[in-house]
Amino acid sequence: MTEHKTKNRKTVTTPLAGRLLRQMRQAMARAPGGDFVLSQARSVEDVLLEDLQLRLNGASRYQSLPSPGETASGYGQERDVSLQCRFEALSEQSLEQTPESAQARVYGRIINQLVPDEVRILTALSDGSDIAISHLVARGGRFKNSDHRVMAFLSRVGNESGVMLADAVPHYLAHLFALGLLDGGPEDNNQTAKYEAIENGSEVRAACEQMRKDSRLKPVFIRETAHLSAFGKAFWAACSG
Repeated sequence: MTEHKTKNRKTVTTPLAGRLLRQMRQAMARAPGGDFVLSQARSVEDVLLEDLQLRLNGASRYQSLPSPGETASGYGQERDVSLQCRFEALSEQSLEQTPESAQARVYGRIINQLVPDEVRILTALSDGSDIAISHLVARGGRFKNSDHRVMAFLSRVGNESGVMLADAVPHYLAHLFALGLLDGGPEDNNQTAKYEAIENGSEVRAACEQMRKDSRLKPVFIRETAHLSAFGKAFWAACSG
């Protein structure tokens, strides 16, 4: 009997709460400035729901991790022992290595992360030259001074160095920067023609037009240069012979 009453209570109170909430929102919308307050409340609600979803996803991931007791035997133990052995081996090697051997190890790790097209780009920069790079940014929106990067690391270096996958040049450049092989610099006024060629590409123009049409944002280009970093020069000298 108690369980039956509980179920009935839930079916009655839940629609009532929904009606009350709708009535409150309608009353607030009719009040002066109510629309703005409701829009701000919805924005806060969206943020809170997103944060909750992230925390729930994180909790589900953590639940899949083995507990300390589970890793004390079986596969977990073998994995832990393997990691410990590898770490101890590296610790011992650190006591015996020389600057030359340490350099070879780090350069070898970088080589393992490169693809042939990226080597072509490094070769094009090995003479110490700067290449023109442009980033397409959307400016405006709710916060007038906010910038959102739409397309990054746009460059003609792919055409100039003969890479096979020209569409991947922005990815290549971002990766070379992440590896510390490239450094950035300010806009080079002597390469204005190259900047204009980059920014007048068909895909870039289409992105600018879509931006103006759909979101009424202002497309802005940030012009920079890129060249081999000091680390990149040392890497090139060691690897190119």
